[in-house]
Amino acid sequence: MQRLCRVVGGVKCYLEEPDCLVGKDTRGCPFCGVDHALRLHGWYWRWMLLPDPEKPRRIPVRRLYCPHARRTVSLLPDFCLPRRQHGPAILALFLKVFLAGAGLLQALRTVRRAAPCHAVAQSLRDGFLKRADKIRAYLAQRHRRAIEVPQQIPKDRRRPAELFFGLVAGFKNPDAAFVFHTVPFHQSFGEGLA
Repeated sequence: MQRLCRVVGGVKCYLEEPDCLVGKDTRGCPFCGVDHALRLHGWYWRWMLLPDPEKPRRIPVRRLYCPHARRTVSLLPDFCLPRRQHGPAILALFLKVFLAGAGLLQALRTVRRAAPCHAVAQSLRDGFLKRADKIRAYLAQRHRRAIEVPQQIPKDRRRPAELFFGLVAGFKNPDAAFVFHTVPFHQSFGEGLA
């Protein structure tokens, strides 16, 4: 199981002190009805991709263990998406370029020059759209009314645009908006935005 946790200070602070996510609230057991603290259970490494000019990085991820349920919990920082190397910042900037009219691969390569192929961009878009109903439910809790999609968005891109503009409403930067929404969305639905 993965638990997304807010990182105060962002990537730099996390890389300097990856144990910053360990606290009373993150050590609570999600498996047992009994209130007890999970044990520290080592680390694993995962790749993390951020928008250019950042290079791919390997980051340590803290694991916690419940001896009663014999299960582990990984404390994943908010600038990551569960089961994806691409983080929420890349997803947001990729969607912004895609909604402006670029093709899938072109949009992803605008954000990550080393994007390998069309399939990666398609997977990000499809993963985002697969969660459309959950994103709508999440947004309904936060906005009193639907966010309007700009008229210049082509008809075939209006569905992802509705979700994208709902998530970025009230934020100056789409990447900051997606990073912000990562933790509460994961807490509500147990999965990432894509």
